[in-house]
Amino acid sequence: MRHGLLAGAILVAGCGSASQDSTSTASTLPVADSPIERCMNLGSALEAPHEGAWGYVIRREDLARLKEASFDTVRLPVRWSVHTQEAPPYSIDPTLLDRVDEIVGWAEELGLQVIVNVHHYDALNENPGAHEPRLEAIWGQLSVHFEGAPETLIFETINEPHTKMTTMRTDALNRRLLGQLRPLHPDRWIILGTAFWGNLSALEESKPPYDSRVLLTYHDYSPFEFTHQGAGWTDQTQTGIRWGSDQEVAEMMAELDKAVAVQERTGMPVLVGEFGVYEGVPIEQRAMWTQTMRTGLEARGLGWCYWDYAGSLKAYDVETEAWLPEIKSALLD
Repeated sequence: MRHGLLAGAILVAGCGSASQDSTSTASTLPVADSPIERCMNLGSALEAPHEGAWGYVIRREDLARLKEASFDTVRLPVRWSVHTQEAPPYSIDPTLLDRVDEIVGWAEELGLQVIVNVHHYDALNENPGAHEPRLEAIWGQLSVHFEGAPETLIFETINEPHTKMTTMRTDALNRRLLGQLRPLHPDRWIILGTAFWGNLSALEESKPPYDSRVLLTYHDYSPFEFTHQGAGWTDQTQTGIRWGSDQEVAEMMAELDKAVAVQERTGMPVLVGEFGVYEGVPIEQRAMWTQTMRTGLEARGLGWCYWDYAGSLKAYDVETEAWLPEIKSALLD
């Protein structure tokens, strides 16, 4: 999820798990079933500079509520870069590691999969050459720290790289991170982040290495002028924009068909890792867009992860301790 302008947010070895240098030889392979069907982003918590700064602290009861509602996965966006030393060896603050361990443990206890990612690494996008070694050191520590963790823990390399993190550069970084992670995590599902803010067009251009336990991902907030109208961290000041014409629905479905084509080309499942509508949009419009997207994804066998649980595109209101019934229904009914 982008904030501000919309912001983004493993020691090197050879790629394992049937990985290859190119997806060209993988295109004839059947696409593996995605391990993720229904997922919820736990945004606005550990992606903030400090948990609670954006008004939400993750609770065990939140994960229990999601499990009861039939979600199978939660995505945990983490702003590791704020809690990591600026100079080698780039040590991560153990307090943050302990907190992530706690949430991962809750998920395991409740029977939920959990995606741990690197979120909002803004400096990486502006100066990749200076910050890629630091990101690799972060993943090196996480790789060792989570060695032996249940396979229900899923890694995601980087969230929404952009600016100087081009598609080509992101592909190269993902190859290195995948090679770094595989020695200690040969069978763990790993999600490869996508350039241009996680845009589908960048995923279409991407040339990821084939790996039988890799998920590709993109984020879909289109049309952005509708989904983010009035959101204060964007330039979308016009409000009152409506969505739902036959043409608009057809355009949405055409984009989802492109995602299916990526699966078929690469031999790897695609996850829509974020989608949603800003809370300032009328609830019936939010629900219509969300349900249309969700049913379109499920009809194509694409896994999804809604953005988000309790933030500014919320499905649950932590102040009233209640689901937004229209959004819950749009996601689950």
